[in-house]
Amino acid sequence: MNLTEHPSWLIRDSTKLDTYYDCPRKYFYEYILGWCQDVPAHDLHFGESWHHAREYMLLNGYDDIAGAYSAFINHYRLVFPEESDTIYRPKDPFAVGMALRKFATERKADLALNKVLFTETSGKVPVDNTRYLYYRMDSVMERKEDGMIFSWDHKSATERSLNWTNRTGMGWDTKFYLAIQNFTYTHCLYCMYPVERVLGVEFCGTGFGYVSRGPNLGYRILFKRVPVFSSPDQMNDGLWQVIEIMNRLDRDMDRLYSSKESDPVFMSFPKNPNACTKYYGCAFHDFCLSWSNPLQRCQEPPLGFKVEHWDPSTMKTTNKKDLEWQR
Repeated sequence: MNLTEHPSWLIRDSTKLDTYYDCPRKYFYEYILGWCQDVPAHDLHFGESWHHAREYMLLNGYDDIAGAYSAFINHYRLVFPEESDTIYRPKDPFAVGMALRKFATERKADLALNKVLFTETSGKVPVDNTRYLYYRMDSVMERKEDGMIFSWDHKSATERSLNWTNRTGMGWDTKFYLAIQNFTYTHCLYCMYPVERVLGVEFCGTGFGYVSRGPNLGYRILFKRVPVFSSPDQMNDGLWQVIEIMNRLDRDMDRLYSSKESDPVFMSFPKNPNACTKYYGCAFHDFCLSWSNPLQRCQEPPLGFKVEHWDPSTMKTTNKKDLEWQR
């Protein structure tokens, strides 16, 4: 193998496992080589900025709209200047101000009914005797009426995507029920509190929309909450799924270490053509089409790409908690 091992190769989280499950070859490009497109990722940075605003509201109350907006804009402007706002409409600062005001009116009972135990917490959680998943939870909440524990996970999206359903009625919320992220966060709660007190994760989507024609011209904000509360049996099934994916990933890593630049075919991290069109199309599609062995081309990233290894263990969060199995 003609690659220099990077410490992040052994650091895994639900995002990395999702990518591997979609396409192992994409995982190789994105997390082994560390290649990513050399342009600002607006959806990612907007989502991070939205998390800052929501954390502020949970800690300081929903009425302090100005403070929550400042938490958003101070982070958002680190990457995206004011002159770019119209480019990214409707996911822009003006829409965020509207969403925060709507939270203050429509969701004002949130903190009356629930107690905030933690916000923005990260660390690692075991999945077997030797392996861990790294995590970052947006919140840990306690329902005041009965002491049940759950997490609100903040999602930002377009209004259209929150409203979308297919012919069978499956929509934006469907993906969360079997998601590795849902398993990971509920597993964290199981390691923090008695199982009988844990509800699970409620995914809180905020959809940003803009109507440019007709009588309803202007911004639109949609809220959607999806409670995904898994039973212990479902959690056991989820644990098996995660361990199986990690086993497959470990096998591909073993193959990688024995692969050579001179090999006619790269026999690690196989391609999955069914995932090529996900999320507006895979950035690595042309490489998969052209290269039978990417080890022959990986000394430096192609034009338009940069090297940036994702290491979830280095995330900056309000709280740090490395978890262990409940005894």
